[in-house]
Amino acid sequence: MPVRVGILQRLTLWNSSVLALALTVFAFAAWLTLTDALEKRSVSAVRESARAVAGAIRAGQQAIIDRGEVETERGATEQAVLRELRAGDLDVFIADEAEQVMAARQPRQERAGAIAEIREGEREVNAIVIPPSVRALMDEVRAAARTGAMADTMADTTVLVRAVRLGSEPARAAILRLRPTARAMPWEPTLLVVAVRPESDDVQLRRQVRNTLLLAIPIALLASLVAGFALARRSLAPLEAINARTALISAANLDARLPVLNPHDELGRLAGIINDLLARVGLAFHTQRQFVADASHELRTPIAIIRGEADVTLRRESRTEDEYREALRIIRDESVHLTKIVDDLFLLARVDAGRVAIARRRVAVADLVHDAVRSVRSLAEARGVTIAVEPPLSHPFEIVGDEALLRRLLLNLLDNAFKHAPAGSTVTIAVSATPSRDQLRMTVSDAGAGVPLELRPRLFQRFVHGSDTTGARDRSGTGLGLAIAEAVAHAHDGDIALLDRTPGATFEVRLPFPTSADPDA
Repeated sequence: MPVRVGILQRLTLWNSSVLALALTVFAFAAWLTLTDALEKRSVSAVRESARAVAGAIRAGQQAIIDRGEVETERGATEQAVLRELRAGDLDVFIADEAEQVMAARQPRQERAGAIAEIREGEREVNAIVIPPSVRALMDEVRAAARTGAMADTMADTTVLVRAVRLGSEPARAAILRLRPTARAMPWEPTLLVVAVRPESDDVQLRRQVRNTLLLAIPIALLASLVAGFALARRSLAPLEAINARTALISAANLDARLPVLNPHDELGRLAGIINDLLARVGLAFHTQRQFVADASHELRTPIAIIRGEADVTLRRESRTEDEYREALRIIRDESVHLTKIVDDLFLLARVDAGRVAIARRRVAVADLVHDAVRSVRSLAEARGVTIAVEPPLSHPFEIVGDEALLRRLLLNLLDNAFKHAPAGSTVTIAVSATPSRDQLRMTVSDAGAGVPLELRPRLFQRFVHGSDTTGARDRSGTGLGLAIAEAVAHAHDGDIALLDRTPGATFEVRLPFPTSADPDA
């Protein structure tokens, strides 16, 4: 199904789609990174706090033993139930494994109404209610300690970290089991140190980041759509100018050219290529028009002569037999001349269109030259010109091609030489190999006045006539002989050129020698 969306819209959509994908991947990666960083920070905070409190407790016990105040401290410990501990935004709970609370601090979220009056015999103590989730974590460790499941795996430096809830808010808790040392006081219990850090601030931060991303991504996409559309439209503006200018070019104004704003970018190079194409098309149109005009001119003369002779003959009521014969002879000669022009034009048209079936066979160059010389010998004698092959053909040169077309090429060159060679002169044919030994070199030279400088650039164009040096009007000349010779040479992957020699004119034809890929090679 054809795409009906323009390049401008496709560029905008592609740009926005790529940006949307990039922003989505970035937002997802940023969210995962932030979540992981906050979780690691929370875990590290509660773990290090629990270890710090445990280390402080251990240092205090050691100081008591070193001062010898064991009995005094024992009494103070038995009398004291609560000792308030706080480290930054963390709450610390310290309890013995036998469920006798030594010190505790309630998290801020559950402090209201948490302090209760508890009486134990004659003593009145203040107790702080431990959150249920923290109490459950302690109970879990106590139960494991009673069964011996954690006796070996949980040393003084081992910290267990769990996610807990403080009311409706999430939190992170780290618990450390602090056992008595070898020098511990006999009454010293095994302690459970719990550090709790509320994560409400982290939750709020994640919520803000999420809302920011959800708001920023659509805004960025909208800005990308607008900016991408504007940028694509500005970038494609030269293309629109090319389209508009190209639509105005027709056969009547092929000399018009497209604007090239920047010849170094893609659109500039495209405009340059189109301008070159227009130049070639314009040249082809000009050549075609010139060809039609020249052909019309060449055809009009014999047709006018034929019609004029017929009209003159028919206007008189009676004519002699000799007069009728003379009129018919003129009509026949002009008809032959007209037929030759039509045949030449037909051959050129077929060669240009690539519809000439070229027979690729091996052709002996010596036979080709001798056959052409025999064909024009009577014409040369009538003009008083001799033909010489120098040096004599002794090397068995062979080329691959159509023998009839190659013979036509050589005959056209000889006919052109006869037209300009003065009586008593010699037309010379020379055949050799090029210095690289990969091409046949064949030249046809005459001793005429040569080709004028102003005519040389147009020498192989159709209907281009040189000056007649024979002293008589040559009715066989159509101005197509050299054009046909060039077309035949190009059809055989060769070339033809006028050499810069004096006196006279020398035409050189180069044709490739057979290769292993050629027929009968």
